[in-house]
Amino acid sequence: MSVWTKFSLWFLVVMAVVIVAYHNKKYFRHAYRYFTYHYYKVSSNPSNFPDGFEVHGIDVSHFQDIIEWNKLQALNAKGDTIHFQFVYIKATQGVLIEDNMFDENWEEAKDHHIVRGAYHYFLPDRNPQVQALNFIANVKLSPGDLPPAVDIEEDKGKSKEEIVSNLKEFLTALQEHYHIQPVIYSNINFIEDYLADDFKNYSFWVSHYNQPRLDIEEDSIKWVFWQHSNKSDLLGINGSTDADVFNGSLQQLDSLLVK
Repeated sequence: MSVWTKFSLWFLVVMAVVIVAYHNKKYFRHAYRYFTYHYYKVSSNPSNFPDGFEVHGIDVSHFQDIIEWNKLQALNAKGDTIHFQFVYIKATQGVLIEDNMFDENWEEAKDHHIVRGAYHYFLPDRNPQVQALNFIANVKLSPGDLPPAVDIEEDKGKSKEEIVSNLKEFLTALQEHYHIQPVIYSNINFIEDYLADDFKNYSFWVSHYNQPRLDIEEDSIKWVFWQHSNKSDLLGINGSTDADVFNGSLQQLDSLLVK
């Protein structure tokens, strides 16, 4: 094959990719994010934290095992100490499961004056009312707590319409019980594919790793929390954990809390 022929083939491939990307920007973004997540790192430091945020937090479950809450802190890439002002704690999953570290983590966070919130791992193929009852039976919110959060990451073979309907039913049940609007957690691709169109009035907690900023279409959703890493090393926790930031000041975080 001649050099000219090879060049022509490569040119056609590149043009095809450009055309597909132009006409289907969503899937191009997905491919780009997949590549950067698996092959690109902002820093070799696993505890890298994005600049420009005042309020830092974490989210935990039984996977973190015993936490030394009095030691929780980390260093950013500049060597500055990061203190954590809030934590989301896994409470329940599906219709029956309660996280076996929830009660301990819930009390420890309060005892150490860390603003706490509870989240439920939602399964779209399970009854949303029963899932809501599971969460409500295990989580008693008090003034000063974060709004309840729902973690949805899997479609479980359900259509977008079914996912939206079931999630709305679950969210409504929680809001009627706690009298505060829940926060929706998911990764950025799932949000764009399934949630952004139908939950514009909700606040989002967005999972998006290995980036210096949250790469999301402007005004597509209202995001309040960004889970920027799932591999942060912290004092007080064996192994790595998820790290988050709040999109605002401490005063603005206070306005979000249960009254």
